[in-house]
Amino acid sequence: MDDQAFYDLRWNTESLVTDRERHRVAVTADAVPDDCHSVLDVGAGNGMLSLAVAQKGKAVTAVDFSEVALAKVDLPTLCRSADDLAGVDDLSYDLVLSTEMLEHLDDATYRGALREFSRVARLAILITVPNRELMREHLGVCGDCGAQYHIWGHQRRFAPADLRSLFPDFRAISIVPFGDTLPKYNRFLLWTRTAVAKAWFVDERSPCPVCHSFLPATPKYPKLAQLCDLVNSNLPKIRYKPWLMALYRRH
Repeated sequence: MDDQAFYDLRWNTESLVTDRERHRVAVTADAVPDDCHSVLDVGAGNGMLSLAVAQKGKAVTAVDFSEVALAKVDLPTLCRSADDLAGVDDLSYDLVLSTEMLEHLDDATYRGALREFSRVARLAILITVPNRELMREHLGVCGDCGAQYHIWGHQRRFAPADLRSLFPDFRAISIVPFGDTLPKYNRFLLWTRTAVAKAWFVDERSPCPVCHSFLPATPKYPKLAQLCDLVNSNLPKIRYKPWLMALYRRH
């Protein structure tokens, strides 16, 4: 899997920014502590959140390992992987901010990122991650090579308990779900849709991480998939807030 190519290809395509995404960015920017004046935004992507935080008077540096993404950012930038913030001194930023990024990392990169956040943050760390994501709901299959992959590149799932002790040198001040509530797909219908109908999910911005094709697989039984969607749309819904936000303060 070539993560660099996957995200460069994603950032090369334009996407509509939804009201839900704007709300996520606004809530996150508002959560930056008042006493944190310098902010390192790790996994900043195109800088939408970085800019929102900068507009609140913070000095923000946007970090990402995609030069394609950073080219869209009108702020100081640094092209680095989250697990190797070379050139960033110990305790050099009041706050390390990282949103919707940790779920994308493989195990080694994930552990390294947590260490780097702890090393760099002088006062606090603020993260957001998906809340109890139903991973199967977001799996796709490549129409060219047949690889199965998460359409947004997620590699791990988080519940509130997973966030309590991420950073040994910090204590968790708050861990809260947030965002407009969303319905979960019925699990039995989801299994039927994917395992039987062979109808997986599609994001037009997401290439296959193996061969980089944007072509999704054709469902084996498309009418069965449509029936699953129809039945699911008429069932009572389990609703949930899509994101978790955690704020940590150094001991």
